[in-house]
Amino acid sequence: MKIQSAITRKIYEFSPRKDGQAKYLCPECSAKRKPEHRGEKCFSWDAEKNRGYCHNCQAAFFEYRPFDKKQYVMPEWKNITKLSDKVVKYFEGRMIKQEALNKMRIYSDIETMPQFNKEVEVICFPYFFDGRLVNIKYRGPKKSFKLVAGAELIFYNQDVLREYKEVIITEGEIDTLSFITQGYFNVMSVPNGAGNKLEYLDPYIELFNGIEKIYLATDSDTRGIELRDELIRRLGAERCYLINFKDCKDANEFLCKYGPDFHDLIPNAQPVPLKGIVSVDNIAAEIYNLYEEGIKPGVKIGLDKLDNSITWELGRLCMVTGIPSSGKSEFVDFLVTRLNILYGWKAAYFTPENYPLKYHYAKLYEKIIGKEFKKGKSNNVEYDMAYEYIRENFFYILNEEDLKLSTILTAAKILVKTRGIKILVIDPWNKIDHQFSDSETRYISRALDEIINLAKFSNLLIFLVAHPTKMGKGEIPSLYNISGSAHFFNKPDYGFTIDRKADEQNILQDEVDVHIQKIKYKHLGKSDVVHLFYDKVTGRFKQGAGSDLSNWLIREEEKEIEFEIRNEDAPY
Repeated sequence: MKIQSAITRKIYEFSPRKDGQAKYLCPECSAKRKPEHRGEKCFSWDAEKNRGYCHNCQAAFFEYRPFDKKQYVMPEWKNITKLSDKVVKYFEGRMIKQEALNKMRIYSDIETMPQFNKEVEVICFPYFFDGRLVNIKYRGPKKSFKLVAGAELIFYNQDVLREYKEVIITEGEIDTLSFITQGYFNVMSVPNGAGNKLEYLDPYIELFNGIEKIYLATDSDTRGIELRDELIRRLGAERCYLINFKDCKDANEFLCKYGPDFHDLIPNAQPVPLKGIVSVDNIAAEIYNLYEEGIKPGVKIGLDKLDNSITWELGRLCMVTGIPSSGKSEFVDFLVTRLNILYGWKAAYFTPENYPLKYHYAKLYEKIIGKEFKKGKSNNVEYDMAYEYIRENFFYILNEEDLKLSTILTAAKILVKTRGIKILVIDPWNKIDHQFSDSETRYISRALDEIINLAKFSNLLIFLVAHPTKMGKGEIPSLYNISGSAHFFNKPDYGFTIDRKADEQNILQDEVDVHIQKIKYKHLGKSDVVHLFYDKVTGRFKQGAGSDLSNWLIREEEKEIEFEIRNEDAPY
């Protein structure tokens, strides 16, 4: 059978005993151990539950089934109710009542924490949903955290979505307990702190369909604002309300400082500003964070030559042009896959020129895996690994009977809410069913405004690929050469031309110039010409000779155990 590590996402061929429990060499760590320990069988496998655990590296394993619903480790419920004196004093200092701890079944235990590589006393927050234990978060000294490796990520106290029409979303379990202490039982928390990756929302997005009001009680720091904005983007601004903690960072700090005023938080929550007038007060937190931290560049894709000239930010429109066969689509696919691999930005494509879509899938596969999409060139494990990854991160918009721009943008809005996409690719412009009664220039202006508004209000990075007018031999088109209107240069935030070199016989070469013609904001980059090389086997772009044949899905440094260490004196 194939087993998958819940820590590194590697997949291994494995031949366990068919019944009972047994010990084996660990496929994750045994080969890396000191010579005197390499023969130790530190990996225990339970054949009945089809899961295993390494007592040395703490890696969890489960049977790999790529085409079934994702398999999760099910944590064991110990049914412990005790709290140590130290933990009791900790919660008393946080003004959390015993009734709240009992309701949420919180207990003390001893657990190995990877931050210390030893057993320590921890506070255990069990994550129940529909009557079953789904996950456990362990909180140890110095604000160290760990979730059960390989278990499913869900909201803490997620059952409230079935029980209430109004819910409160916080950034952590302590904040949730603060609300429960004050009698608000319709409260839940994200499982892994602040940030804008909400993979735990995708499987349960429909549970929010019946929710009428959502009160967002995230922290007031930069990452808390990122989380707040992503929740608004996914759940809809029209039903979201913002809770103001005054000069406090979060709900628990507010409870400890202001006590009786806690009951004013919900009545004083402000609706998220919709279209129309926006007060400076509505963006006060963002303004102050910008003042403290300054304007930062966008994200990079890992090619120094390109990263020195252009960085990427959500909420932007990027125009791409180039003569036929110049590599426009290949370069956009390369950018999209890098942004997805590095930052988890899911993407949707309107790409009728790549129909049947299996051919486009093959291109994505080769860029991600680093091998030709062909049996014998890739193996079955790589095929399964890529299939699972691509189906969770890339989506297609294509209604053969309706290719209007409005239909494409509507589908993109749905994918924002249901799948959390952050990139939209429209490739190419001329395949859209353009319907207009006035001049082409005015139509293009309106259409680009619609696309830009979608980018801004849905926080999407949108790539729009468009063909230039017919060019003379050797000419390099600019954005002004795109057929129809100068608006293709004037309105986007980014704009570049792809120019692939050809020899005297007009045979295309591997050298490619990226002419960065427009970057609207200086913190995102500068105009430049970047010289790259195209790898015909993988479809990747590189900075010099040699091929990058690495599998981008295998990253040794990435761990799925969620934890954090902060340099604070607090015991928990």
